[in-house]
Amino acid sequence: MVRILLVFLIVLSTHAAFAIKEVINVGILWGKRPASSLVSIHTGSYTLYGDNVPIKQLTINQTMVLRTLSNSVQVTSGGKILGSFRKVRLKRNTWGSVFNLKAMSPNTAKRSYNDNLNVSVYNGKLKLINNVYIEHYIGGVVEAESGSRETYEYYKVQAIIARTYVLSNLNKYSKYGFNVCDRVNSQVYKGMSTRNPDIIKATNATRGLVLVDSDINLIQAVFHSNSGGQTANSEDAWSAEVGYLRSVPDTFSLNQPHYNWKTFIEKEKWLSYLKRKYNYPIEDSVYLEYVLDYCPKNRDRYLSPLAPNTLLKTIRIDWGLRSTFFSISEGDEGKYVYFVGRGFGHGVGLSQEGAMRMAELGIPYNKILKYYYKDTHLIHLSALDFFRGD
Repeated sequence: MVRILLVFLIVLSTHAAFAIKEVINVGILWGKRPASSLVSIHTGSYTLYGDNVPIKQLTINQTMVLRTLSNSVQVTSGGKILGSFRKVRLKRNTWGSVFNLKAMSPNTAKRSYNDNLNVSVYNGKLKLINNVYIEHYIGGVVEAESGSRETYEYYKVQAIIARTYVLSNLNKYSKYGFNVCDRVNSQVYKGMSTRNPDIIKATNATRGLVLVDSDINLIQAVFHSNSGGQTANSEDAWSAEVGYLRSVPDTFSLNQPHYNWKTFIEKEKWLSYLKRKYNYPIEDSVYLEYVLDYCPKNRDRYLSPLAPNTLLKTIRIDWGLRSTFFSISEGDEGKYVYFVGRGFGHGVGLSQEGAMRMAELGIPYNKILKYYYKDTHLIHLSALDFFRGD
């Protein structure tokens, strides 16, 4: 029955118009919230509102400066102070309008953003929110996460997982008044896509497409840079076991730019850490061998099978390692232990470099997604909306 319904939904999705005009709120410059910013109009025209009252019309190349003043936002434009307001809103008058934003304290490079800007004060700094049409946001994420030199087919992959991710994480920053931020712990977003027209083309080609599990729920479309040749199970990186986030062999990630890495740690510091953190019996030669001569054939969950508290994900965080997929050997001089690793990132879900290689080989985007996210289905948001009865 579920299979029949799913087929019906997929057929429906190929004919249905995109009925959901999603607009999301993205906290921008969230990692380095400025005390002042310069805003200019790049394209189109805008109305500037202060506490919901229209105060000025702005067109191309017109600028304004936003500064924190106590718990208010002071607005200056054309050399005149327009006032101080609890909430400032820059609202587009025409579709396709774009504004530029440059933080002044601290200083950042100028970025261009589609659609609207909401500004208030939070903890003495500007809280900047890009109120943006979701497909504009997706294009910006694809460029920030993938760069501008990938294939059209890969951009379709990244657009779908970016869309699925944001829609399944809309409440992540709700306590701050927006949906997601622009940092890596949401998805990297640096404004509108400008560097490769294939990104916008791929975003439009996959418009509204998302990944769902067998219960027609949006999946957590997590991804990482490089799997090192084998992706990880969800419970090995976090805590919960997720059916579609299973470890798979990944030859496509082999010999890609972030495939391998090396580092070393002083032996004394390494053993002291294990003793202090895990009460690991380094005095026992059998136990000691596991942590000085470690060479797994496949991804492990623990460093030592004799001590299941030695979680590799914790070791990776504590030592700033690129992945949990590594081997350890003791140097001949006895002073250092050497780590030779594979992969970059948590290893769960889609390997970006593996997917890029698959796309280069001509593998279509839907098969790439099915390879990394097991037992998932690609459907249109209109079909999802229909199924849920919204």
